[in-house]
This record gives sequence, structure tokens and C-alpha cells, in this order.
Amino acid sequence: MRYRVSLLVLLASSINGSCDRTGGGAPGASSTASAPRMSLGNVMVQVARRFEIAGRAANANRFELSEFEAGEIEELFETDVPAAELPKEGPTAHIPAMAKAFLEAGVPPLKSAAAAKDRAAFAAAFQRAATLCNACHQASAKGFIQVPSEPGKGVPDLDPQPIPTATPH
Repeated sequence: MRYRVSLLVLLASSINGSCDRTGGGAPGASSTASAPRMSLGNVMVQVARRFEIAGRAANANRFELSEFEAGEIEELFETDVPAAELPKEGPTAHIPAMAKAFLEAGVPPLKSAAAAKDRAAFAAAFQRAATLCNACHQASAKGFIQVPSEPGKGVPDLDPQPIPTATPH
């Protein structure tokens, strides 16, 4: 019996220790201080997926879903984008300001057009939002990541391009 109790105490303290990653175990200490930040690239993958679904939903007249996805994009730009680790390559100083501009100018028209169930207004808002996305990608030396301006297309745009011609050295 004593062995069983000791094992339970050891197990309980082990579980408690593994849940506390702050090092000190102080009551009220937050484990988020040492948590690694999500990369901006990973956050943008989430944004891309939600942007694509919003466009496809609007094309299918599923405006509640489209409005929901626009709201999820808004949440990502309010919380996850500002907290994300910026890329290590290419210019990045402009990203916080451009992300804020997207949050303020790109998302509200998407949400309101979806709420109004206005397919034409949604298409126009989608095109403006894609333009903002692509401007940031260009400024970040990531212009090869192209967001389509037409709702319903995949994000990023993977439509075939002409085969590049080789240039002589």
C-alpha cells in the first residue's frame, strides 16, 4: 500500500511539474512568457485558407460562412499577426503598419458585404483586400505569393504561368 501511495505522489508531482514551464513554479506565473511565438508565415497560411473559404462561400451564396471567415481573418489580424515572429529574410519593417491597414481597410468591407449578402460588393471588397495582401507580399520580397483578386480561386494563386525563357549568361 505504501508503494502505491508513493507512486501516486510521485506521479502527481511529475504531472504538476510538467505543466509548469516557468521554471520557478510560482503561483500565478504565466507559462506563455517562454512559449515560442508562431511565425508570421504560419499565421498567413491560416489567413489564406480563411480568405479562400470566404470567397468560395460567397460564390456559393453561403454568406453566413463568408461573414464568419471574414471575422476569423479579423481575429487573426487583431491577435496573431501582431504577436507573430517576423520572417528572418527580406524586408519586414513595413509589415506591422501594412497589417494594421489591412485590418482597418480590408476586413470591414468583406464582413459588411457578406452580412448584406451582396455578392457584387463582396467581389469588390475581395479584390481590394487581395490588392492589399499582394502589396505587402511585394514589399516583403515575397511577390511570388500571389493572392487572387477573384473570389473562389485558390489562395495562393497557383494558375499556370508561361514557361520562363532562359537568359544567356
